Amino acid sequence: MSLELPRRRNSYRSLITPGTEEGFVIEIDPTITNEPFDPDYTCEIGENVVEECNTISGTESKLSATTNLAKCICGAGSFALPHVFLQEGIVGGTIALLGCGFLATYTMQSLSRSKELTGSASYVELAGDVLGPGAARLVFALTLSASLGVCSSYLVFIGQTLQSLSADAASSNLIRQFFPDVSTVTWETGVAVLLFPLCLLRSYAVFAFTSALGVVAVLGGIIVTLASGIFSDPGLGFIGSLSAIGEQRMFPESLGSAFGESFGTVAFLFCINFLTFPIMNSMKEPREYGEAIQTAVYGTAFFNIIFAILCVGFYGDNTADLVLSNLGNGPYLSALKLLLCIDLLFTFPIVFSSGRQIAEDALIGPTRSNGVIRYDDIDNKLALEKTAKIGNGSIAFARAGVAAGGILICFSLAQIGGFGTVANLVGGVAQGTLAFIMPPLITMNLVRNGYGELDVGGKPGQWVLGLFGVFVVTSTSYFTVVSFLSG
Repeated sequence: MSLELPRRRNSYRSLITPGTEEGFVIEIDPTITNEPFDPDYTCEIGENVVEECNTISGTESKLSATTNLAKCICGAGSFALPHVFLQEGIVGGTIALLGCGFLATYTMQSLSRSKELTGSASYVELAGDVLGPGAARLVFALTLSASLGVCSSYLVFIGQTLQSLSADAASSNLIRQFFPDVSTVTWETGVAVLLFPLCLLRSYAVFAFTSALGVVAVLGGIIVTLASGIFSDPGLGFIGSLSAIGEQRMFPESLGSAFGESFGTVAFLFCINFLTFPIMNSMKEPREYGEAIQTAVYGTAFFNIIFAILCVGFYGDNTADLVLSNLGNGPYLSALKLLLCIDLLFTFPIVFSSGRQIAEDALIGPTRSNGVIRYDDIDNKLALEKTAKIGNGSIAFARAGVAAGGILICFSLAQIGGFGTVANLVGGVAQGTLAFIMPPLITMNLVRNGYGELDVGGKPGQWVLGLFGVFVVTSTSYFTVVSFLSG
């Protein structure tokens, strides 16, 4: 039997390969005895089932997209920025953050223009159309790594925060009362077990409340941290806190080590390039994405710079890997820390779902549910055949195995070091490659084939950006390995 599927209209690959047919046929082995595929197929996109896989108009406004992008940037990573500014200095940290924000904005806008030129629906598809299947597999793997890496940082955040509450003998917080002196690894293990059933859920409507909860938790954490530093510990007052900033280092003692050990954390916050396509696809006017990302990045950068500088002024050389560790564990502060942990506990499955879906598509293949064929890589005939050979019960077990394996990877990554170390590695390697290396390669290849044009920096500017990305990846990898081996 055969299944005829429409190829995406006006794709970059069909434009540069004249004569490409509008449709193509994938042969399915007729000896496969599983439930047959229905040629009158439908396409499942998220929770929506439509007749064909044509483009679905987005509904999100520019303001909504800007808000969502800002929420993606401002999260748990904001509490690691004060330590970055301690390492890089007040001026050095400001330059690093603004520079990273500028480059991330530029490359996300570049990806947006490339998407418009090619009609690609995803980052993986864009890389495959422009650079070939090898690049598509690389972006595929990096997106998976970024998803699991971010989840591992959540696990570290929860473990470190709960351990600090558990170990505080001078506090009467609830965690200390019921779970005294529990180690970070034990907390991470317990949380990983609790996350397994949550990560098996296929619908995330139950987690809808976490969006509002996350905003309240993060903003509350930042405000309480600043208020605590000004009025309580060290309690220098606003003017005294500003004076203390002048006593801190303005630049790093060692540029190489400071960059390698901390720039990845900045990239962890701002290099959200892998979210370009989902957000653009959700927008009513995708062309407004460039303005939305610029507003979100520069707005959050200004806010985070002020927060980080003030915290370094409060705590100086004692600024912790997660600045929340510098706070006391009174009833209100401990409640706030627990709120942040609960928020990340329910955010984990949502972020994990993107990596899980990638792994399921690679290991299990497109799945059939209620008469609907869901696919991500229609060109892969073997994936379709592989799915047809798997029974429904086996698919459920396979999905559970993928979820368990993903959580185990996250737990393993969490053992590399503290939150800052994990965020630095994920941000510098996976997100750094997707932000600083792949976009210039895609842009130059498109221009070479007659699509679009280079900006004022020309080809040398694209090469400089790509080489900067290589430097980010190699330096963060090197210093993370050194830190792990020496620790």
